[in-house]
Amino acid sequence: MFAVLVLENLEPFPGYHGENLPLESMPESIFLITAKSCPPENIFRISQRLCQYEHLNFNACPAEINLMNNQYNAIRIKGLSNYSSIAELQGCYLNQGITFLKHRKIKGSGLIRIEKVFRLEKIDDFVFRDLDDVLTYYLQIPYSFNWNLFKKVTYTLKNNLENRNFDAAMGFVYRSELFDFVRIYAKTDLSRLRIIREKYLKEIEKIKKQS
Repeated sequence: MFAVLVLENLEPFPGYHGENLPLESMPESIFLITAKSCPPENIFRISQRLCQYEHLNFNACPAEINLMNNQYNAIRIKGLSNYSSIAELQGCYLNQGITFLKHRKIKGSGLIRIEKVFRLEKIDDFVFRDLDDVLTYYLQIPYSFNWNLFKKVTYTLKNNLENRNFDAAMGFVYRSELFDFVRIYAKTDLSRLRIIREKYLKEIEKIKKQS
């Protein structure tokens, strides 16, 4: 078996600096780079079967990485207790017909898109808490961003907040209907989450008036 390409997200929450960050000794967020695009349903089904083995406790979801002008299809893996399990996990996927790119040296900043299953609890109007991660929240917003616009709005917003120690990402989720959100990763409370959401809405209104 040849060495396959595995990427690791060394800074999964670059905007947050504080307590409860993932331990460096554990593989917090790794990406098995597939040789071709796989239907999300296949990845979820195969991963669910693999998760039935007690010694392979992990969470997997389809991913897409844009890095150094290249696009890579991947399986994002979280929850592994040690790095030594990665090779065994690759072998399990190979046995299920999923193939991977050969190993090469890649390092840099990129954009990551994932598809995952959420377990959410509504804790306020337009504010949801992730039931699988106590530091992750979702702020529902009536707006869809592209990356450049989201980056610009978030930068401006953080420069106008007293406490800017949080990481933000954009996305959307299907419940009874689709809604867009800003994902916030931080040790925080509801009042601060409300303030952050209000700031995003104000910046959105500014953009609408300028367009």
